[in-house]
Amino acid sequence: MEYFSLEILLPLCLIALYYFYHKKFRFFVIEEKKKENIIRHKQTRGKCPPSYPNGWYRLCRSAELKIGQVEEIKLAGRHIAYYRGTDKVVYAVAAYCPHMGANLGIGGQVKFNSCIECPFHGWAFDGKSGLCVNSEKLDPKIVSTYCYNNIQNMDPNNKGEYLQKVQEGEIKIKTYLIREIKGMVYIWLHCLEAKPWYEPMVEKCDHLQLRGESINFINCHIQEFPENGADIRHFDYIHASVSDFIPTWLIKFKWNMKSMPANEPDFYKKMEHPKEKIRNYQKQLFDHYLSNKELRPYMNVLCLDGSLMFFNKWKINALYITGFQMGPATIQLYILSSLFEVFYKQALQPVEKFNQKVFLTLHINSYLPYWLSAYILSGGLRQIISDVSVWDNKIFAAQSCYNLKGDADPVLMRWRQWYSQFYEGSREFEQKLDSLEW
Repeated sequence: MEYFSLEILLPLCLIALYYFYHKKFRFFVIEEKKKENIIRHKQTRGKCPPSYPNGWYRLCRSAELKIGQVEEIKLAGRHIAYYRGTDKVVYAVAAYCPHMGANLGIGGQVKFNSCIECPFHGWAFDGKSGLCVNSEKLDPKIVSTYCYNNIQNMDPNNKGEYLQKVQEGEIKIKTYLIREIKGMVYIWLHCLEAKPWYEPMVEKCDHLQLRGESINFINCHIQEFPENGADIRHFDYIHASVSDFIPTWLIKFKWNMKSMPANEPDFYKKMEHPKEKIRNYQKQLFDHYLSNKELRPYMNVLCLDGSLMFFNKWKINALYITGFQMGPATIQLYILSSLFEVFYKQALQPVEKFNQKVFLTLHINSYLPYWLSAYILSGGLRQIISDVSVWDNKIFAAQSCYNLKGDADPVLMRWRQWYSQFYEGSREFEQKLDSLEW
């Protein structure tokens, strides 16, 4: 019986409890399962910009892709196979094998360090060049390419042949440009195959610890989500609530916001905060991000002060948020309070038209307990969910009525002007997709 004494059992139970607590909350994940989407097919959206703007998109977290691991994704109208070679580099290629059309990302294997092998017939394609190769020497395979003379009507050509030779020689599949930065993998997608105008920005959060991530789906045009960051007035209506259990007449958030493109003249002066501590904090962030001169035209900056209002009378300054929107689908938010500092990395993946996958990745002070960082992540997700009922049921306001005498709508107009630069060639790209997809 001495083996089961309280002095032994109690420490063992505590160790077991801490193990499960650590396993659950050390990297806390909140993931919504993708459901059959009824709203997407029934909701009228009105006239919209194209669905797939150009820029850098999140592909995955580095930790999600082990050496030799192969995955596939539908992203911004493309079917993409991606993998980490035995050389530890991440590669991304067009998913379908030109031999017989198999999806390389489903059942494919890494071969010859940087190549992906088709699961159907073993053809290998180099992730760097896209070439179909025979061996580790990456010597190209020579093949003959045939196509149907008329695949719609299945008519023969004048020689009576249904299949006719197009070419003979080397073949390639499309490769995509990849960047792996601080635990995140990005992919460059451009409808006209243009080279990147800017590089993904390295965030300033080495002093913070990665603690969790939320993943959910929203049903709206891709522009609606980042546009929220420039919509000053909606914060007072959608994001006033502190908690589902606390009425807004008791405690609510009151927001004060500025937003403008990073290449705006007199940017520092216009975005200067009245409080010295916050002004110095934001200046460090501005200096870090604006040092990337290539990125400036493609970055929008927002500063958001959140105060707690008690009984609509007494106000306490609570949160100071500094955000950087980079390209069409990446947002980095720094939140400073008197108790802690938070860094949120938001990323959008357009699954298809009017269906976006949203990632919210949390970094926070290491001294905070795991359960608290999980709660803060849930709070960040709650702010996104607050907008979902609007996004799921709204049209895209192509023709908008603006109150230019106020301070909010001119910011929205300026933001839409800034975001429109990401659509070059997108309409033509989308029209080709519509003719190919069932």
